[in-house]
Amino acid sequence: MTTTPTAARRPWPAPAVAAVTFAVGVALVAIGFTHLWNGGFVGSGSPDSDWWFLLPLAVACAAMLIKRRTPRLALGIATAALLADLYLGSSLGTLLAFYDVLYAVALTASPRLRRVLAFAAAVAVGGPAIAVLAAGADLRIALFVAVQLFALLATPLWWASDVRKRNELLDLAAQRTADLGRIHDLSRERAVGEERTAMARDLHDLVASHMSAIAIRSGAALATPPDAARDRAALEAIRESALAAHADMRSMITLLRDSATPERDSATPATATLGDLPALLGRAGGMGVKAQLVDDRAAGATVPSATEHAAFRIAQEAVINAVQHAPGSEVKVRLATGDDGGLHLVVRSTRTRRAAEAASSGGVGLLTMAERARAVGGELSVESTDAEWVVEARLPGATS
Repeated sequence: MTTTPTAARRPWPAPAVAAVTFAVGVALVAIGFTHLWNGGFVGSGSPDSDWWFLLPLAVACAAMLIKRRTPRLALGIATAALLADLYLGSSLGTLLAFYDVLYAVALTASPRLRRVLAFAAAVAVGGPAIAVLAAGADLRIALFVAVQLFALLATPLWWASDVRKRNELLDLAAQRTADLGRIHDLSRERAVGEERTAMARDLHDLVASHMSAIAIRSGAALATPPDAARDRAALEAIRESALAAHADMRSMITLLRDSATPERDSATPATATLGDLPALLGRAGGMGVKAQLVDDRAAGATVPSATEHAAFRIAQEAVINAVQHAPGSEVKVRLATGDDGGLHLVVRSTRTRRAAEAASSGGVGLLTMAERARAVGGELSVESTDAEWVVEARLPGATS
């Protein structure tokens, strides 16, 4: 059976660690590994039997059981057990138990408690060394005592500090991963919002021209006395516009379905290109405007398909506005190659007596035209005079 990484990193329970430490301490006492230090306070007790060392060992191991619940109390008990062990002559088992408690407390202590522990360790290291020196011992002996105490007391504190810093780095890495995940989610939400905005533009562009044609044809038919031939021609035009709207909607739905596949490049444009402009102007001519296309582009000049699509939609929206707000006007669409090799699109439409109604419209068409130009890195300007409307778009060419 394969062990999971989580199970492999799981620490031993405190009772098991305490039991193993106590067993090791008993074994060390049994083989006579006691009376490590002698002289002064250490060894003053001088018990008749080494088995007395098991008493402070048991107390220190008991402190190991509560080191996580009450770390300060555990450290106090372990310190008292260590002092008792030193009074008896010192044994290694009690020192190991004290190490475990001191490490656990230093690992989970607050910054204030860690400073207290560091100060206490400094006093415990420097105090005996100064006392030995004051008693008239050689300086080398005082330094030896200080080095030993530093190794005994500073080692668990140093180890705990290193492990704590590693855990903090792991926590920071986990937090960074979580932040990156949130950033990814926000980016995805933004992309979804932009896609919905693009869908709204496409829906407006696709449907508006055909619905306008249907409304104008049906309104003209209802405003005049019944005439079988004329009404049938109006119905045929309405049917043609409805079928064209259905076809465009079907194309857009197919495009959106294809865009859900991972293999599709998100920059792939819709199917409409500048080659569809003659058909667009032909439909506009059937709705009462005089439409003209002038193609002054340089021979062999090409632009990215996304730019072509944006140019077609801008021209379509400008023509739709002319049909809706200036029936009977003249519309001229001019294509030219820009100075940077991009596309220069100009749509001019003359104003009629109904052109003033444009001011009361919602302005969605102008907004979508500007958004489409900005989406491909271009710019759009709209100018209105007493004689005409001018929509001018400068769209970039291919970037190297």
